[in-house]
Amino acid sequence: MASNDLYKGLAERLNYPPSEHLIKILKKMATEQEAAILLELPAAPAQLAQKFFLTETDVNKKLEEFMARGLSVSTSKGAQFVREVTQLHDASLASAEKYVDAELLDLWKEFYDKEWRKHLGEEYGKMQRPFCRVIPAWESLADSNQLSQADIMPEENMGEIMRGAEMIAVVPCSCRRPLRNCNAPLEVCFQFNKWADYAVKRGSGKRLALDQALEANALAEEAGLVHMQPMMTSSLSIICSCCADCCALIDPGVAYGTVKNALIKSRYQPVIDPEACIGCQECLDRCPFIAIEMEKYPQWKKLKGALIADNCFGCGVCAVGCKAGAINMRAVQAA
Repeated sequence: MASNDLYKGLAERLNYPPSEHLIKILKKMATEQEAAILLELPAAPAQLAQKFFLTETDVNKKLEEFMARGLSVSTSKGAQFVREVTQLHDASLASAEKYVDAELLDLWKEFYDKEWRKHLGEEYGKMQRPFCRVIPAWESLADSNQLSQADIMPEENMGEIMRGAEMIAVVPCSCRRPLRNCNAPLEVCFQFNKWADYAVKRGSGKRLALDQALEANALAEEAGLVHMQPMMTSSLSIICSCCADCCALIDPGVAYGTVKNALIKSRYQPVIDPEACIGCQECLDRCPFIAIEMEKYPQWKKLKGALIADNCFGCGVCAVGCKAGAINMRAVQAA
């Protein structure tokens, strides 16, 4: 098979329209022989060894390397080339540093900026149900004078989530790593239990003790990152912490007005006390969902923060950043 046909074959399996930018990424990530092997998966190592004139030992090493580089995933039938662009993006860009060089980062950024961002924003608009939910920043709930701590459910409490996990790992953020549109910390995307074990084994994740995980979580919240949990499984798996500048869900979803199709709001919203508000506009800058505006009140000279309730996803980022203590979270839906 000709070289270009190999990479076009891989691209077709990723369920994405024809794209020269995606082909560039695939050519960077896999040699022609590797592309040919990936197209054969799933297949027995002995079969691959015979077809490509390799030893079974070499084939097994290559299959392990594919997993480490984010090119394949483990299935009941054996190693399988990743199923879609998002999976390639998330797995490859969360890989160990030795597999993610500056050229690869630049290629992913070019792909995102020139076409994938628009594609994602439009695709979210077609969704019949969201695939991810917001978990509010724990600090925003813990410090609220509008809440009884007994009313907060365990699945809304990042501390309780982490205390209940058998294993926790952290991986580099696959969105912020290539885009570099902000200075937020990278290692604040969490994986749990068997997902954490998988991340550690493939070399992409670092195992965290509970105190380390809680510290990383606090760092994410102070940086204004939104906790989001993909609903791919009923068990605890992944919680991403990302920003409006780089997140492949929030950024295109907000830009194209389709974020509500892809993301479920938490059951909380902020209450902004205009009397306590000092008009610093920190909440305006931190809000990822354009849910806060500055409003003029006749009794004050300064503009004050005001909530646009329909836009709010209850992430608590504004409350964490309010040094004046003018923002408190309250429940707007029953548990």
